[in-house]
Amino acid sequence: MSKKYYSTKIVGIGGDVPKFLNVVKMLVMFDDSMVLPELREFSVLHSGNKLEGEIKPGDVLKVAGSEFTVIKVGEDVHSNIRTLGHMIIKFDGGTGELLAGSIHVEDKPIPEIQVGDELSFSEAGAAALKGAKVAITGAGGELSKKVTQILLDSGAEITGESAADIVVTVK
Repeated sequence: MSKKYYSTKIVGIGGDVPKFLNVVKMLVMFDDSMVLPELREFSVLHSGNKLEGEIKPGDVLKVAGSEFTVIKVGEDVHSNIRTLGHMIIKFDGGTGELLAGSIHVEDKPIPEIQVGDELSFSEAGAAALKGAKVAITGAGGELSKKVTQILLDSGAEITGESAADIVVTVK
């Protein structure tokens, strides 16, 4: 299972957020207690802002039941989250300019975000292997058994076996 190192609850959505998402494919987020009044209309407000790791390319953003792979992370993202609960998430596949405070994720349909939704970041873990076939050699060894079990616990299935190898498909 992937390790979740950031989780927050959405407590407010400014009136201009849907237009902003449709036009520039970007979420501007602030901790509800830190946002300036003039920024509320185009911001997603959240509470419970504790970052227990570093957001890295390859990690997974989860919001409103959808997952997005992190592509790029600006140099000020972590300090902005810790001090202001502020982040900018761009759903552009990493093609846009990387600003110091922005996180770029996969370019795919953005779900409708609602008050009460959780937004989280998790280590990629087995999710990075989704759809892959993995051959684990030394099927009888302890290390091979442990690796196989980790993949199975992450939703993989054994799709082939021999005396020397186990083939696992990550779902």
